[in-house]
Amino acid sequence: MNNSFKYVSKGPIASKSKSCVIARRRSRRSNLLKGCFVASLLATTLFYSSIALSSQKSNDSIHGVSIGMSESDFFKIYHFKEVRGLRHEGIKEWFSYNDPIRDPFHRVITFYFQNEKLVQWKVDDRPELVNEYLSEFSFYQAPSIIYQAIKEVLLRMPYKDFLNVTNRQRPVLFTEFYSEGTARFASSSEFIVTKDDPPCCKEGFTIVKLGMSLELAKTPGPIEGVIAHEIAHRVLDSIRKGNVNCDAERAANALIKKWGFKKEFKEASKLFGQKKGDPAACQETPKKGVANEK
Repeated sequence: MNNSFKYVSKGPIASKSKSCVIARRRSRRSNLLKGCFVASLLATTLFYSSIALSSQKSNDSIHGVSIGMSESDFFKIYHFKEVRGLRHEGIKEWFSYNDPIRDPFHRVITFYFQNEKLVQWKVDDRPELVNEYLSEFSFYQAPSIIYQAIKEVLLRMPYKDFLNVTNRQRPVLFTEFYSEGTARFASSSEFIVTKDDPPCCKEGFTIVKLGMSLELAKTPGPIEGVIAHEIAHRVLDSIRKGNVNCDAERAANALIKKWGFKKEFKEASKLFGQKKGDPAACQETPKKGVANEK
């Protein structure tokens, strides 16, 4: 929604509401109260109708772009090579852009086209941004439970961090990791970019390898805990800072709890965490006098 959206209240609407209050004070008869309720309901309806009309009027154009504009004219203003995310579905197309263009961490505008004509736009439409992102940067797709878990984490994590990890110039790629069959010894994946695709990965990228055995979970919760933990490493820049140690693991755990994934973290630890008899690994609470393991 455009920031120029304004609430509009008309004088007659306010006076009708006031008359109802007076009517209540003067009489307790049910018919008067019913009439008052109807008038209040009418006033509320008219009020929100005025909001809708104001919103429609103020959203006819934005940054030189207007409803009904053709794609070819649109791309003269918003260049295709500057797109943040995109998606195609039959005659429908979605294109999302940073606003401002050079700032990937502020807000995002998504433009909706049908038959190559602009029909609508929205600001910070996160569900659509997630759909666009995963259509390009995730090996897993619906109806995979792992896909659903990735999607849920991206929808729930703080918006600023979400914009960070889905930045097209430094994206997080979600790919598979096999735990059985010959593929458990070696496998390969390919990230294909054609000449018609908008540029990406100028600042590098992060690969999150998710084992297909995660699908053993009966619910997405434990998988969300694992995925949130790996994304937290990207937000904290653990690898780039050289923090590949137990402190980094605990920092990632602390961050996802702060994000609201405390329950999912516990479920992930119970299902996928270290079991009794496993080789020593990082502990959530370090023992006194024991150095962190690299």
